[in-house]
Amino acid sequence: MSKFRAAPYIKALFEVAGNGGAADAMTDSLDRVAQALQEVPEFQRIMVSPLVLPEVKTRILDQVLDTLEITGPVRRFIFVVQSHYRLEHMDDIAAGFHSMVDRSLGRVHARVEVASALDQSAQHALVDALEKVLATVVVADFVETPELLGGFRVQVGSKLFDGSLAGQLNQLGRGAL
Repeated sequence: MSKFRAAPYIKALFEVAGNGGAADAMTDSLDRVAQALQEVPEFQRIMVSPLVLPEVKTRILDQVLDTLEITGPVRRFIFVVQSHYRLEHMDDIAAGFHSMVDRSLGRVHARVEVASALDQSAQHALVDALEKVLATVVVADFVETPELLGGFRVQVGSKLFDGSLAGQLNQLGRGAL
């Protein structure tokens, strides 16, 4: 079986959305649909089952999209994805669309692990420093990870910046410092 390629779907939706705010607003809608499919396995099972009539799937999907308040181009897009039997790949489509929108808006997402919670000003200072180093807008998701002991660890795409005490101790143990 061939591997699903989300790129054609992502590019098509991005072309419909255009650059900027409209595309950015669509990411939330795609996330809600992907989350519903993830959190309600029966919903996904029904939508991919060949035993369920297409008309029944359409009515169910319509009700779910109403509940999730999905409208406009995203709603039409979801129906296209369903008609091509690809709804089970909404996670991949949503993630790819996020990446495309982020690239178009010149921003990156960062996972920032800290040993203990930072106040707003410390978070802002850390994000400002990251933006200077990366020369782009950074959207940070802060996560408490007590195992770090102190400092922080930042994951941006495939790049890892480890300024944690645990990371420094690991380097000392390997004789890298």
